[in-house]
Amino acid sequence: MAREELEGEWTQGWPDRKRARLMPSKDADGRTIYARTPILELEGLITPTDAYYIIAQLNMPEPIHPDDYVFSVTGMVDRPLKLTLKDLQLLPSRTVRVVTECAGDDGEFFGWQKNGGKKPSRLKKQAEAGGWNQMVPDGKKPEVAELLNTIPTTCLVSGGEWTGVPLSEVLKKAGVKAGAVSVHLVGFDKGRPDPTAQYLSSGRTDIEIFDPGIINYDKALELEKALHPDTILAWAHNGEHLQHVHGAPLRLVVPGWSGNWWVKWIEEIELLDYTPDCYYQTHYFVLADTPESTDRKPCKALGCKSIITYPIDEDSPMEPGAHAVRGLAWSGGGAITRVEVSLDDGESWREAYVEEHQDKWLWKRWSFVWEVHKPGHYKIMARAYDEIGRIQPTQPWNFQQKHFDGIVPVDVEIR
Repeated sequence: MAREELEGEWTQGWPDRKRARLMPSKDADGRTIYARTPILELEGLITPTDAYYIIAQLNMPEPIHPDDYVFSVTGMVDRPLKLTLKDLQLLPSRTVRVVTECAGDDGEFFGWQKNGGKKPSRLKKQAEAGGWNQMVPDGKKPEVAELLNTIPTTCLVSGGEWTGVPLSEVLKKAGVKAGAVSVHLVGFDKGRPDPTAQYLSSGRTDIEIFDPGIINYDKALELEKALHPDTILAWAHNGEHLQHVHGAPLRLVVPGWSGNWWVKWIEEIELLDYTPDCYYQTHYFVLADTPESTDRKPCKALGCKSIITYPIDEDSPMEPGAHAVRGLAWSGGGAITRVEVSLDDGESWREAYVEEHQDKWLWKRWSFVWEVHKPGHYKIMARAYDEIGRIQPTQPWNFQQKHFDGIVPVDVEIR
């Protein structure tokens, strides 16, 4: 079997399974800037903090001590504010449990479905040294095959618990003026967007990419989503103080929407009567048919998605008998209501057992007992349903290959 051996590490004085750890890539200064979650090694609903995926779109900023941290609330407000963490913690707090998924998670499955070839594997690890901005000399374009081989885009998803204050409470304290339509959130991370990320996502290097120069990471959140009670400014993660790589001292949490909206290292919140031209919602992280399309929509709510975590292709060959087909399902539209499994490449579907809980934004574990006694080749598939009536898959192919929620069969040989 191709999975890594899980036994043998001593944890807290008792022989135990190996603890799940990130699959990291680091910049020239040794800072982790890209790391994938070993999702196939995990049980339960909450991804350990040390295994939570990480993406820094711009340069990883220097840390700010929580005692020295101040951010501002400006623009179309009655009372401009400068707030510390202590100020925030005087407001009503909120804890949400939610899936965080990069818009580009599993994007290479889009390419595989369209172009064929070898199916991507979630077991594949990326190079630990060097980020995507260190792969080729300045001014030159990388080879797409090299990009896909060096930077897998699977396993960019985690489930976690976040504690902070609803953004709506901060806006209420500032007083939102009539006519405000967007909440512009700016991080103190800064840099020049590297085109390699777009070459990787589109699978092409022959496209023209807009260069904004040196910018801060920013997003313009529509007011309705900003006022949702589950949209929070978080200072804690999985019961601990927020780590720097995850946006400390303060980051945005936007349940149901892809991770590019979850602005880290917040420096300013600005209320506007228009939607500004943010690079990461008008040029990158967009949905469109072609690079030339003028009908571009920003990636927002995630699709309806399930993945099979056991078995996987690499578990073949397997013995006859009873097997627990199991996986995870989640949706950007709310709670998962049902999961179905097919054992015959989609010819027929049977209902799986779904482990229920009350957190609408968090994934659900599901399982199906497969009794198989006849040797041969089997294609196993799973599809999810959510509370707003969507059935997997919901997202068609798009040129940046974002928000993949397609059905990927598992090929299993029973000997």
